[in-house]
Amino acid sequence: MTNTIDISIVIVNYNVKEYIAQLLHSIERAKKKLELEIFIVDNNSTDGSIEFLKQRFKDVHYIENDSNVGFGKANNQAINLATGKYILLINPDTLIQEDTLITMYTYMEENKSTGVSGCKLLNADGSFAPESKRAIPTPLSALWKILGLTFLFPKNKKFADYYLGWMDEDTNAPVPVLSGAFMFFRAFVLKELRGFDERFFMYGEDIDLSYRVMQAGYRVDYVAETSIIHYKGESTKKDNIDYVILFYKAMFQFYEKHFNKGYSIIFNILVNTGIVIRASLSYLISLFKRVMLPMADLVLINAVVILLFIVRYSYSFDHLEEQYEIKYLVVNGLLSLFYLSAAVYYELYNSYKQTLIKVVKSTFIAFTAVTIITFFLRQFAFSRWILLIGLPSVALLLVLIRLSIFKKNRLTAQLSGLKPIRVILVTDVNNANFLVNLVKSKVSWNYDIAGLAIADNDEWDEQIEGISILGKVKHVAELTRLHHIEHVIFYGNAISNSQILNILTQVSDKSIHFKIIPESAEFIIGKSNVEYIEDVPFVEMSLAYFKGWNQFIKRLSDIVLSGLILIITFPLSVLNLFFSLQSSNQTKKIEFQRDSKEKITLSFFEKEKWIYKVLNGIKKVAYIFTGKMTFVGAPLVQSSERKLFYKPGLTGLRQLNLNRISIEEDKIKYEQYYLQNYSIWLDFEILFKTYILNSVKNK
Repeated sequence: MTNTIDISIVIVNYNVKEYIAQLLHSIERAKKKLELEIFIVDNNSTDGSIEFLKQRFKDVHYIENDSNVGFGKANNQAINLATGKYILLINPDTLIQEDTLITMYTYMEENKSTGVSGCKLLNADGSFAPESKRAIPTPLSALWKILGLTFLFPKNKKFADYYLGWMDEDTNAPVPVLSGAFMFFRAFVLKELRGFDERFFMYGEDIDLSYRVMQAGYRVDYVAETSIIHYKGESTKKDNIDYVILFYKAMFQFYEKHFNKGYSIIFNILVNTGIVIRASLSYLISLFKRVMLPMADLVLINAVVILLFIVRYSYSFDHLEEQYEIKYLVVNGLLSLFYLSAAVYYELYNSYKQTLIKVVKSTFIAFTAVTIITFFLRQFAFSRWILLIGLPSVALLLVLIRLSIFKKNRLTAQLSGLKPIRVILVTDVNNANFLVNLVKSKVSWNYDIAGLAIADNDEWDEQIEGISILGKVKHVAELTRLHHIEHVIFYGNAISNSQILNILTQVSDKSIHFKIIPESAEFIIGKSNVEYIEDVPFVEMSLAYFKGWNQFIKRLSDIVLSGLILIITFPLSVLNLFFSLQSSNQTKKIEFQRDSKEKITLSFFEKEKWIYKVLNGIKKVAYIFTGKMTFVGAPLVQSSERKLFYKPGLTGLRQLNLNRISIEEDKIKYEQYYLQNYSIWLDFEILFKTYILNSVKNK
């Protein structure tokens, strides 16, 4: 009886539904004439994976576990049900080329002595992943890796044995070990071996299985003719103690299972000690990397406060410990606590989410909170002068530190939130309009579309949707250099995965971020994050803008700021009143229907002389003070032109993004996003950006 299924594909999922969706789309494109069956084994995900995937991929076989049973056991559940001639075990956080399945199938058909094969793995930045081919981790090869000699001598046959560093990554060859991210098995071989050893919960099971394939008399082959992207560990973040314990426990288990009996007790003790030391060092290094920036922030904050204390009271460094009382250390502790709390809340130490405005927010919250506490608790009274000067000083220094740290890896634009991130969109002509409008309408993306790269066979005009066409897909690597590109976005529905992988390997600047919008266009996948396309959840429109507390704070800040401006510009305010009385028939009026009962009328001078422009500015500030306008709000247009009303403003999120808006729907999206995500901080950020952009424009 012949197999009707050519390949059974097994994917184990744990909270990475978006990556699996992208992988399944790539499998569909790589199917060709092959008959496939796909199993997804869910290890009790908490992100709604099964519901999400079942709605989109109905032909997949789903196995739902009520606990996380581990990688090996989950795979075995599907292996036992698989009916294909070959079984592909593949990680969820991967993306295959259009030729991957047929290439691997053909190779196995032509090499009957091969029990399992694997292909070339590429990291998300296009670099070669050394775990694509490995040696059996004998005590000596593991020792060289533990001591770091593998890293120092990557091509040496002795020290680089762990990753077979001397072997050509572009040549097919038999190897001892393949990565568990992609293992293409002859089905009867895998079933003979009864799949993975379930004692390995996670990590090490691929080494063990590869070793057992060779012991059974079959070859383990590395096939360099096709490659896949491996995002690496999206389902298991590797910077925590759980990962370290699991990984090095697997090393110990493998050694104990296959090598323990062949060596002396003393040697075994040395190896086990080495594993423990390496595990400890790995965790400490990971921990140090995570706490380095927070610790630097706290050191700077406290150093500035102490320095200002010395300046304020003319104390000397020599006797500082005597002069700086213990109660002041409480203030330092509170500053540190409040800053860290705010920083964690704003995800300031997540490199993909931090911005400079969040640094300023965290600093402001810390100093404001301490000022309030010391006002009520007099025993901890601290110089208001120190806190007043310390706030801007610390904020400025923290901002400068981040700009210097991230200058080389192109995160500066993202951090500042002011300078847009230069992006090139890679698509075909048929989908170009859709992709341009999609990126423009994504409110929270601060992108400057430098241009388009279109499919090699397409013809084009000079522009599409006002965006220049810079070249073809084959030119992308060169275009990133010529146009100082920081992000590249591929539209998966228009560009083949083979082309994407080819571009990744060609781009030499590894600081460039690559993102893929899958065929569904529901989300965008990057190296370590997933962003959804839609900004406003229309199912539940709970608008933060209209909440009582936010309305109170917004109105209070409008009164305080506009009142200060009117006091400072008092002579101009009088002049404004005089001209308004004299020129009532020379003004233009804008009317807003605020609700069914109230209509607001705003009048401004029509004359173009600079004095009238200044006076119009004073008028607007006066309207803000009286509550007819706000600093940040809706555009100043007639209410009849509007689909959603809220108080008009000098500036606003929609006004800041006029160059990104091409259709009426996008206008509404920006306004909805503002109302949905409103906070006083968002107002400050918009005012700050408006000031900076106007300053640059005036220059």
